[in-house]
Amino acid sequence: MNRRVMAVTAAAVMSMSGFAVPAMADEEEAVSIQISASIMSMDPLIGGDSTNVAVISNTMEGLFVVDADGQIQNGLCDSYEVSDDQKTYTFHIRDNAKWSDGTPVTAQDFEYAWKRNATAQGDYSKFTYQIEMAAIKNYEAVTSGEADADELGVTAVDDNTLQVELEYPVPFFLNLLTFSPWAPVKESKLTEEGDQFGVDKDSVLYCGAYTLDQWDVGGNTIVLKKNPDYWDAENVDVDEIDLVVISDTQQAVMAYQNGDVDNVTLTGDMVSMYQDDPEFSNVLGSFNYYLMVNTTKDGYDNKDLRQAIAYAIDRESLCTNVLNDGSTPAYNMVMKGLVSNADGEDFVDASGQYFQYDTEKAKELWAKAQEETDLREINIIYDEEKDFAANTAAFIQSQLESTLDGLTVNISSTPKKNRIQLAQDHDYDIELWAWGPDYADPTAILAMFESDHPSNYSLWSSDEFDKLYNEANTTLAGDETARWDNLIKCNDICTENAGCIPLFQTGSATLTKSNVTGITEHNTGVPCYYKFVEKD
Repeated sequence: MNRRVMAVTAAAVMSMSGFAVPAMADEEEAVSIQISASIMSMDPLIGGDSTNVAVISNTMEGLFVVDADGQIQNGLCDSYEVSDDQKTYTFHIRDNAKWSDGTPVTAQDFEYAWKRNATAQGDYSKFTYQIEMAAIKNYEAVTSGEADADELGVTAVDDNTLQVELEYPVPFFLNLLTFSPWAPVKESKLTEEGDQFGVDKDSVLYCGAYTLDQWDVGGNTIVLKKNPDYWDAENVDVDEIDLVVISDTQQAVMAYQNGDVDNVTLTGDMVSMYQDDPEFSNVLGSFNYYLMVNTTKDGYDNKDLRQAIAYAIDRESLCTNVLNDGSTPAYNMVMKGLVSNADGEDFVDASGQYFQYDTEKAKELWAKAQEETDLREINIIYDEEKDFAANTAAFIQSQLESTLDGLTVNISSTPKKNRIQLAQDHDYDIELWAWGPDYADPTAILAMFESDHPSNYSLWSSDEFDKLYNEANTTLAGDETARWDNLIKCNDICTENAGCIPLFQTGSATLTKSNVTGITEHNTGVPCYYKFVEKD
C-alpha cells in the first residue's frame, strides 16, 4: 500500500471553515469521514445514534462484527458451538484479545456487561430490550427486577468460555451480538470511574481495532487511532480514522473538493449536481424518518388529527423535490430491504400501505378532529445539525397549513442531544425522528411500539398490538409463518393508528475518494467497521 501524509494546508483550510482535521504524523495513513453530529457518550448503554454506535463498536469490539459485504465475521469470539435445540450457545474468547490497559478480555467482561444491561435503569435502560429480543433465559424476571442479575442465563464458565442459554431459538441472535450494547465492559474500570464512565476518552478501556485518541464533548473532530494490541491488527489497513463534524452539505462538499475529507454525504441539490461523478454513490439507506407524536398530550391524542396530518403529506414530492438523495416514501413503519420471508417477499411489500397522499381524506379527518379537540396549533422540532431536516420540516409545515384550513404549524430546531432528551422526557409535541434497525428482523422497529418499551417515546399503546407482538416472540417464535403473519398485523396496527407517522426511507448519496474502499452503511446495527476500510 502507498502511505499518505496529510498536508498541513488541508488542516488550515478546515480550521478557517470552523472545523479542523488533526495533523498526521509522517508515514501514517488516515481516512477522514464527514459526520453531521458528534457523539454523546462512550458508554455502550448510553450512546445510541449511528455515529455513537460506530465509534463504540470500532473501539470496543464484541463477539462478532459485520464485514464490508454485510457478512457476520468473528470478532473477539474465536469459535462457538450451538446445541441441537438452538437454545444454548458456547462462545470461546480469543486468547490474544486485550484491553488497552494490557489485561486480557475475558468471558467475565461479557457476562458483566450483559447483566448490567439487563438490570439497567433510567437513561441506561434504552438497550435493555435487546436482552428481551435475545430471549436470554430468565430475561423477563431479571429485566423486571423480580430476579437478581445472577439468574440471567449468561455464565462465564472460565476466563475464555461464555455460555448463553436462551428461552427459545432466536434465528437472529448472532446478528444481535454485532451491536454495540453487547460489547464487553471491564467491571473494575467502570467501578473506578463511577458516573464518569464514558464521559471522555480516558474513562473507558478499548479492545477494538481502534482506540479513541481525540474527542471533546461539543467538539467537531473525533480521532480514532489503530490499536497496536488488537488481535487482528495486521489486517487493519488504515492507521487513523478522522470523523469530522460538518453539518452543512455545501461546506462538506467544499472540504471534499479541497481534499480535506475522503467521504461526504450529499443532500438536496448536491445530489443532482454530483450524480454523474465517478466517485458518486447512491444506495437505499437503513433509516426511516417519522413524525413522532406525543400521544398523551391534549389534541395529539386524537387519532383523526394524527391521520389528517399523515394524509396531508405528499411523500413523493418530499423525496423527489426536497430530499433528492435517493430517499423513498414510507407508508408503514418498517424499512424495505430489512427482511424477507421464505418466498422472498419483502416485509414492507407484505404489509399494508398507509397514508398515500390524499388531501380530501386529510380535510375530512381534520374536520372531524376539529369537532373533537380544540388543538389548532402544532409544534414540530428537528435537529439543527442536519440541513435536510430543516428543509423537510419546512415542507411539512407548508403542506399541512395549505391543506388543513385553520391549522398553524410551528417548526423549530434544537441540538440533536436536546431533542433526544426531550423525547425521553416526553416533553415535546411532535419530533422529526429517525429510527434504524439494530438487527435483521421486523421487531428491530416494531419493538418501540410495545406499551412498556423504553423507546416508546410516543407513548402510543394498544392491547391488541402487545398481544400479537408478545405471541410472535414467545409461543410463535419457532413457527416462521405464523410469526411473520403476527408481525405483519403489528406493523399494520401501529401504522394505521399514526402514533408515529412514517415519512421516508433514507437514501445514502455519497462522494468517496476513488482510493478509499470499505466505507459502508449496513442496513442493520453498526453502520461501518473501519477495520475493513482500505486506502491505496
